[in-house]
Amino acid sequence: MTNARTISHDARALTINGARVPILSGAIHYPRSTPGMWPDLMKRSRDLGLNAIETYVFWGLHERERGIYDFSGRLDLDRFIEAAAHENLDVILRIGPYVCAEINYGGLPVWLREVPGLQTRTWNEPFMTEMARWVRHIGQRMTPYLAGNGGPIILAQIENEYSLISERYGAAGQRYLQWSIDLGQTLELEIPWVMCFGGMPGAIETINAFYGHEQIGQLVERHPEQPILWTENWTGWYDTWGYPHHVRSAEDEAYAVARFIAAGGTGVNYYMWHGGTNFGRETTFLQTTSYDYDAPLDEFGLPTSKARHLAALHRALKPYWPLLLRSPRPAPRALADGVLAFDYADADGALTFVCNDAPDARTVTLAGAQRALPGKSALLMTGNRVAFATTELQPRDRIKRHMRPVTTPVATGAWAEPLPSEMLGAARPARKIDSPVEQLSLTRDNTDYCWYSTVLHVEEGTGARGSLTLAHAADIAHVFVDGALQATTTLPLKEDRGDLNSDATTQRFSLALDSGERRLDLLVCAIGLIKGDWMIGHRNMVDERKGIWGGVAWNDQPLIGNWSLRPGLMGEILTAEAAEAWPAPVAADSGAPLRWWRMVFDRPQGGHALAVDLAGMGKGLAWLNGECIGRFWSARAEAPSPRVLSAGGALRESGRGAPTQRYYHLPADWLQDGPNVLVLFDETGGDPSSIRICEWTEEPK
Repeated sequence: MTNARTISHDARALTINGARVPILSGAIHYPRSTPGMWPDLMKRSRDLGLNAIETYVFWGLHERERGIYDFSGRLDLDRFIEAAAHENLDVILRIGPYVCAEINYGGLPVWLREVPGLQTRTWNEPFMTEMARWVRHIGQRMTPYLAGNGGPIILAQIENEYSLISERYGAAGQRYLQWSIDLGQTLELEIPWVMCFGGMPGAIETINAFYGHEQIGQLVERHPEQPILWTENWTGWYDTWGYPHHVRSAEDEAYAVARFIAAGGTGVNYYMWHGGTNFGRETTFLQTTSYDYDAPLDEFGLPTSKARHLAALHRALKPYWPLLLRSPRPAPRALADGVLAFDYADADGALTFVCNDAPDARTVTLAGAQRALPGKSALLMTGNRVAFATTELQPRDRIKRHMRPVTTPVATGAWAEPLPSEMLGAARPARKIDSPVEQLSLTRDNTDYCWYSTVLHVEEGTGARGSLTLAHAADIAHVFVDGALQATTTLPLKEDRGDLNSDATTQRFSLALDSGERRLDLLVCAIGLIKGDWMIGHRNMVDERKGIWGGVAWNDQPLIGNWSLRPGLMGEILTAEAAEAWPAPVAADSGAPLRWWRMVFDRPQGGHALAVDLAGMGKGLAWLNGECIGRFWSARAEAPSPRVLSAGGALRESGRGAPTQRYYHLPADWLQDGPNVLVLFDETGGDPSSIRICEWTEEPK
């Protein structure tokens, strides 16, 4: 670690020991990678021109049970910060505890729902009591890593993106915000505080956007004494099941950074720099297991063409940072419609940014010659020389990789998840009730699954085709009648679910059933919890609902009485690893629902990043050597992405018509030299013979 440093700021930049410094930071979330990846991630970040790493702190992962803290494995925040310090990288610590971040429940622990009278993120004493306890715990834990104590932490953030809900909570929300910053000040970190998407008294207000320069003017007007920091420069976007992959070009990303710095920005944090993987069941509602984010360092931690292009920009800027930071923000010169020049010059040097903000090409005169500028592009010019062009990606920096199958795992066992009527009562006791109740009250989010079972009376003359209605349900329901899978919730689902008691949460299934008494089993599956109030019609987050909470009807007749509810699966009790605990295996029949599969493979030689191809499977969960690698789902990306339409040209779709996610990361940390055990639970049925272990291979130039 470095010597003790004093961190402050003036109107132009962050200062360290009184000297202005630029911030080129990258977001890496420690739970979305593994400890074995961290040293390489940090070294590559430094080599690519970054001087800082940013991360949230994930309360809900560290304290899954109240008062029991876990900082082991992927949650070893201390080790992560030390890895950054080892590469001489500073750290921006966004404490939250609300973080959004496409993490389950926005980073808050789910057990908060059970605290009497609690409302999240407003003036509410039960919430503030729990939040203060956690924040003080983190503050104490992070003390050795503060800049003033010789550590790498130079900035901190409390709360996050409050403007998304501030109108709803009004004066109570503003009172809570003031309390939050006061709480932060009690930690005595002696470093500046920042806050994005919403002003907070005493904190530097920052930018979250695709194009940060668009917000500089309003920030300077509101806070002339503060530097302009861009805490989330979105390098891509997250993916959701049933929608295409999001892509942002290297050229557009470089333009956004150059344009921001041209207008006087002095701190950029790439969100995400390395997105990583949503291991386990940790991702928020509808988000894929991959959190690749089209980031410069891909899901496996390897540099992309975008990383190489941005590194070239960082190198071009490096000699000019002293000039940029000692100069006032320049007034732009208009060169053509949509084209502006920003001049930095003094006795010691000069640099001009020529920026075409128009979506299409413009022609300008530079150094006495005509030059065509592509749409949304920038040039860095020293005299008549172009030091960097955002649209000129060098051939040596172009990287192409593909997944290459290297081995086929061998199936060593298959087991059928029993229907509720077949379960051992002691292992999964049923709750008897007149009508279905909300799932989280039963599961506490310790499982995605809950069974709702009853007897359905199909009268004579009403058989053939009828309608089953779940008045309010989430997220995916599998309908079993007499043990056979009859129907499943269809895609696409909407990320913003709307009011929980509206028609938007109603699910209907058309079923062909014979008359008589039919056994009805509904397996309802959660796909992560919300990340904010706006996703459920601006109710408070404690109102989140899963399972069935509005009754069930057959041909509009309510099914009341004789319901039994069972949270979870037998396979989750018997564990994915202990095959000997299972009853006798079943035939390895492809396409059968509710199947557990156990497969083994030897670790391929070569040291390439590995993934498992699950395109031939249905939907479920997967484990590698006992570690949950996440949810899988072969849902096809058929619906158009609503985010692409609102991104101002920054994003485009990729992979329409293909599975939203096909390949699932197998971290090197979790692989063994001997046989590796892959376990999958498939809800709807798939073909395990199609599974392949693949390596991420760079294509020859």
